[in-house]
Amino acid sequence: MYKPKLTPISHDLSSTQLGQALPNPFRLLTWNLHKTDFAHYIHRPIEQLLSMEPPHLLSFQEAATRPMQNRFFNLPFVMAPNIETRQKHFGVLTATEFGMTAQHQCLTRSRELGWATHKTALVTEHCLQNGETLTHINIHAINFVPNRLFQQELNLLWHLIAEKSGPMIVSGDFNTWNKTRVAMLEKAVQQLGLSEVAYPDTRPIRTLNRQILDYVFYRGLTVQSARAFHVEEISDHNPLEVVFAL
Repeated sequence: MYKPKLTPISHDLSSTQLGQALPNPFRLLTWNLHKTDFAHYIHRPIEQLLSMEPPHLLSFQEAATRPMQNRFFNLPFVMAPNIETRQKHFGVLTATEFGMTAQHQCLTRSRELGWATHKTALVTEHCLQNGETLTHINIHAINFVPNRLFQQELNLLWHLIAEKSGPMIVSGDFNTWNKTRVAMLEKAVQQLGLSEVAYPDTRPIRTLNRQILDYVFYRGLTVQSARAFHVEEISDHNPLEVVFAL
């Protein structure tokens, strides 16, 4: 149902930006937007909405875009949709004003409830100030399937990125609403040598059945600061902000 046929890539993602490295340190913001329509914010930076320091890398799930849209919160973007209609695309979206190269759009083989929608992940690469390449995986993990299919989809994605070396960030909504899924995710991130970002206050982070749904994992970087903060009346999830340094 509504299986996407097109991967939107911002027209503003020009070749002049491809080699531009992320600053050191750089600020990541990840957030499930709950399909909220931000049409009035296409050309306005997200810091005006959230009253925060300007982020350098945006990692969104359940983002909504229109055909031929070329900015998202005034930034170039790449999107891996899991739903496509005549009016909109919905899916994971990564945005930055710095260099970004799209590597893979990963549509799940399984459908939620066996017949409904797929979920997606997006793999991008970003230049760092020390000459290394950062691999970023923006994921909205599949929901409403047996745990074995959740594991299968994780394995497929992990197989795709297993050969990636160097710094890595995996961020998004993992739909880890039971202890079995949490254990599967913990084992998977260990295989990639990733660490989990810790937050001084975890209360704003979205949970279900007392299990956290939204995570940021990393390797080859240091965390300068991290916070989860509450935003009212926009989404059923709250943003996670992490400042990374080399």
